[in-house]
Amino acid sequence: MEEERKKESEFRIKIDRDSDSYDEFVGQIKDLIANEESKQLKEMFDGAHPADVVTLFRDLEREEELYLFRLLSKEDQAYALIKMEEETLESFLENLSVDEISHTLNHIETDETTYLLSYLPGAKRELVLANLSKTDSFEIRSQLGFRESSAGRLMSKDFATVSITDNVRKGIINVRKKAKEIDDIYQVYVTDENGVLEGFIPLKDLFLTPINTKVAKITNFSVFAFHYDVDQEEVANTFKKYDLFSAAVTDDLGRIIGRITLDDVLEIVEEEASEDILLMAGVSEDERLSTPILQSVKRRIVWLNVNLLTAFVSSTVVAFFEDTISQIVVLATLMPIVAGLGGNAGTQSVTVVIRNIATGDLSISNWWEAVRKEFTIGVLNGLVLGLVTGCMIFLVKGNPVLGFVVGTAMFVNMIVASLTGSLVPIVLKGMRIDPAIASSIFVTATTDVCGFFFFLGLATVLAKYLI
Repeated sequence: MEEERKKESEFRIKIDRDSDSYDEFVGQIKDLIANEESKQLKEMFDGAHPADVVTLFRDLEREEELYLFRLLSKEDQAYALIKMEEETLESFLENLSVDEISHTLNHIETDETTYLLSYLPGAKRELVLANLSKTDSFEIRSQLGFRESSAGRLMSKDFATVSITDNVRKGIINVRKKAKEIDDIYQVYVTDENGVLEGFIPLKDLFLTPINTKVAKITNFSVFAFHYDVDQEEVANTFKKYDLFSAAVTDDLGRIIGRITLDDVLEIVEEEASEDILLMAGVSEDERLSTPILQSVKRRIVWLNVNLLTAFVSSTVVAFFEDTISQIVVLATLMPIVAGLGGNAGTQSVTVVIRNIATGDLSISNWWEAVRKEFTIGVLNGLVLGLVTGCMIFLVKGNPVLGFVVGTAMFVNMIVASLTGSLVPIVLKGMRIDPAIASSIFVTATTDVCGFFFFLGLATVLAKYLI
């Protein structure tokens, strides 16, 4: 369905929220909906891309959204649902009847149907499944049985196969039968008589080979396949590493049960990247602009409380040197420099390491390489920033010892930041905890505590030269 839309050169209406006339356009749509001008609205949105319609939904009330949604074709309705943000989708589906959902699902593939049904409560989901054909209902139920975020949930059950004992003619016939059901066919999978995956044949090779040729002669036996329970992040990393367009999904016996395409993987990459960014900030990956305020507060307050505890630890360290600060007041104005730069350096290391973990470039086998690299970077950055900061403090304050204290503390804290920033995500990964969840908080706490301790501790030792 989406592939067909990509082929369209232009749409009658394009919705751009950044255009100067957008607010006026929204007002016009609201007036037409209020006056129930369904015929005019249908004409306006005839040929509009459903993704643009979903963009418009952000500025409409729920009743207005539903009115406009019901004017779309069933195919456009299905695609609009797929393009909705998760929280919007869940609440939107609550307002659609079982019959409306059932008729819409008849226009999309099983993997997309499974995705949409996963946002329905159990009772309503069963009613929708009962309205579908027995074949579709059985396939969707079996796919819903796979673990969430697994290859089984991600896969499509629409694929073309040919037996290894058949000839090319049979393979071409199978492709033609499946062509109406599948948006894109990259390759035909080859199986034995029990459905066990043996290999694949690129579509081009199949059609260019004489029709009486045995399938076994042109089969590529180096086929990429995932067990149905493999995590979707591993699937995405494999696609990236080997530049795959498509891969098979198999059951415990090695029988092919589905396929995953590049389009599916691109969505996963976007989701994982967004999730990691949000988790690093202590924000739920489910949070959207439409999320209720109290719900957002509830999700964020947990990690803010953890951050509060680490802040108390930092303040305890500062309180330990209260006498030194009272004697040398200038130290209070310089503390944020040491701690702040250390925190930024640690965040840089954390971000790089988490990205390498997510892409599969960093694992248990080469963790030391990452730590060594970050340590070296910390030393070099520490030397440069320590010298620059020390010289600036000397020029501004006129005290070389004060410049030495600040510069040395900066140097040490930059090393601590780099080491902590690289080690914390690796340790969390080894403990099977998502490194993006808590790395930044622990790294910032460590750099604050160590930065204050080294700076104020060294100042205490050299206090007689600073007073």
